[in-house]
Amino acid sequence: MITVIVGTNAHDSATKIIADIYIDKLKSLGVKHQLLQLKDMPTDILASDMYFNRKPSFVAFSEKYLEPTEKYIIVIPEYNGGIPGIFKLMMDASDIAKCWWGKKACLTGVAAGRSGNLRGLDTLTNYLNYLKVDVLKNKIPISRVHTLIEDGQLIDKDTIDILHVQLDDFLSF
Repeated sequence: MITVIVGTNAHDSATKIIADIYIDKLKSLGVKHQLLQLKDMPTDILASDMYFNRKPSFVAFSEKYLEPTEKYIIVIPEYNGGIPGIFKLMMDASDIAKCWWGKKACLTGVAAGRSGNLRGLDTLTNYLNYLKVDVLKNKIPISRVHTLIEDGQLIDKDTIDILHVQLDDFLSF
């Protein structure tokens, strides 16, 4: 199964709009997938014993979204030159052997600025490689994302085409 992760807990985000491009393509290809929005992550995750005594709500979340996943498509916005803390918190709180080891990931950065979250993509690649996740080399940085969106839809055909090429690469990865 492929899990598409919206790498922020912000509501109505450009990140979700980009993730929807992957969801639509996976549906059209008949590929088994699910959408994980971090805004749906349990709020009781943050506790001083979260590393060794996971809350039942997070265990259920992990069993639904992380453990059965074979491949991740991660759409990650730029937060202060990196990745959102909520995404890192999810990784840190998870059972890394069950949730990450031996899996594959595809990364797309989203930013209002010029770099498309290149630094965040590099940081996330390092984190994932440390967790024994193979990362597709074809990482997509989407810059000035708000200029590519109209009425809640990605309207830039070139960007949509690039995302589809990346997904095709990832499906054979």
